[in-house]
Amino acid sequence: MLIAEFCRRAGLTRDAVRLYVKLGLIRPSAGASGSNRYQQFHEADVDRIALIKVGQQLGFTLKQIVTLNEEYEAGGIDQARRLAVMQAQLAQVDEKATQLGKLQSYLRAKIAWIEAGEHGDEPSFCGLEVVNRMVGGKRTRLA
Repeated sequence: MLIAEFCRRAGLTRDAVRLYVKLGLIRPSAGASGSNRYQQFHEADVDRIALIKVGQQLGFTLKQIVTLNEEYEAGGIDQARRLAVMQAQLAQVDEKATQLGKLQSYLRAKIAWIEAGEHGDEPSFCGLEVVNRMVGGKRTRLA
């Protein structure tokens, strides 16, 4: 399939496809029609993009995916390495979940405080005090 069809099937822009090709994550074959050269994509490339998207949803960066792909293609990802990669990624996801939990708590407290007419102490985020600034001679809250 040509790039337009591949983009549609993979849910990517042409720029994203070009980046993935440049990074070596997908390797279309070269085709030719007269004097025009073009890239020919295959169903396996669509499957590879789906796998890359899963990796990104798990929090892996494209750089990490490229490195893991290179290791895989070199035959260097054994069970111990796969386990180590997944454990490290889980630790990062757990940390992000903790951070998101703090954001949720703050937002819930802030919403409750606003709904209550902004009476009492304003919720603080992670121990930081609300920053005030002067705008047009009036003091306003940034948070």
